[in-house]
Amino acid sequence: MQQLTPQDAVFLSMETPELPAHIGGLAFLEPTDGAEFSFDSFVEFIRARLGPCDRFSWQLQEVPFGLDRPYWVKREDFDPAEQIHQVAVPAPYSPEALSKLVGRIFERPLDRSRPLWEMVLIEGLPGGRYVLMWKMHHCMMDGASGASLSEQLFDLTPDAVRPAPIEVDDHATADERLGNRAIFERALRNAALLPINQSRYIGDALKGAMSSWQSKDDPDPKVEADRTASLAPSAPWNDVVGMHRGLAWSTVSLDDVKRIKNTLGTTVNDVVLAITSGAVRGYLDERGQLPEASLIASVPCSTRSADDASLGNQVREMPVPWATNVEDPIERLLEIHESAVVAKQNAKDGVAIDLIGIMSEALLPGALQLLMRGAAAVGDKMPLPANAVVSNVPMAPFPLYCAGARIVQVVPISLLAPTQGLNITVLSYCGELHFGVVHDPALVPDAWDLAGRIPKSLQDLQQAVDSQIDHDPDGTTD
Repeated sequence: MQQLTPQDAVFLSMETPELPAHIGGLAFLEPTDGAEFSFDSFVEFIRARLGPCDRFSWQLQEVPFGLDRPYWVKREDFDPAEQIHQVAVPAPYSPEALSKLVGRIFERPLDRSRPLWEMVLIEGLPGGRYVLMWKMHHCMMDGASGASLSEQLFDLTPDAVRPAPIEVDDHATADERLGNRAIFERALRNAALLPINQSRYIGDALKGAMSSWQSKDDPDPKVEADRTASLAPSAPWNDVVGMHRGLAWSTVSLDDVKRIKNTLGTTVNDVVLAITSGAVRGYLDERGQLPEASLIASVPCSTRSADDASLGNQVREMPVPWATNVEDPIERLLEIHESAVVAKQNAKDGVAIDLIGIMSEALLPGALQLLMRGAAAVGDKMPLPANAVVSNVPMAPFPLYCAGARIVQVVPISLLAPTQGLNITVLSYCGELHFGVVHDPALVPDAWDLAGRIPKSLQDLQQAVDSQIDHDPDGTTD
């Protein structure tokens, strides 16, 4: 019998009707010349790919009163076609009309009495194109394993034929339902471990507090960046998050991002943070809502090894000062880079508090659910660990195909957390970075403006770098 891991289970416990905990995305499909693409052919394609993959036939057996983590059990006579739906975007087509339709579909929680995923094939796009939308509960996989799985589901050529079912590097299994006695016996055994986990995390918190106290007079800017990263000023979207979801998107060249990171000696993720910071800064400044202090980005980082393609979650989050209070694009990027180095080292040394670890291993699922519901209700009255999540997930650098149609664009869609009505997730695919700006429309009323500022922010950064190179042909930086 497969019980959910502590980290997988936390994404179930944190879910509320207003804050569903599934992730997903859009794949814009362009049927190849001469290929017959239809809803029926798509269903047969998914049935052939997911039917042999046991993980997608599992459903939950939850433990009464949240006394322990749920279990995966097999759904008998499962047909993947039951999880696939068909809709059409209203005419006349526009990205905004598609976005509104997607938001309405995505905001609905997944049915826990069924396997925790679904797909929607959206028709009505110009040129005979389609959009594939997928939703998968975060308890099934994180962003990295989801991107890896998509490469196994999709093809390298439009006419690919797979002689054998796909194989996912996942050793988990599911079985029949447990009886109540077995469930409560296991719950008692697992509950006995809670004091050990709680004392471990209390020790980590004391270690972090001691480190901060010892360095409070340290003039090192890296130390100062780490200390201020624990306090986030409020942004307009840091309030009670409602049930409605909006999505906006934009795309930039991955090569342009790499040229900047190579020139300035940073990372791709640093540049992603810098250009989203520039976009957020401009968006808030124009509306007279830009705080004097820097906003804080919560950056998920994978803890899985490079050769680990298993499903499930292996992730922790790092608070990184977003440098939204810095006007100069290059200075903003370099400051983010320094802060990210400190955050990574603190996570490695165990100085930073692992909030996901605390929630997953030191609290009963029922207690965590009550805590999350309380946090979701108080809005900006609680301390902010971060203002928004900014996540970067790699996908394939080459074209992929789905049921014979080429995937020409992808848009990642992620979840919102209590008091965080904004999430920016970027997915790299086929030489481009695709940004998905997920938001509560009541808290971010013009997200298309925010999304459109991301390419402009990259352009401003590139112009600043080019200007610096013109004045310094050797390419040196301070």
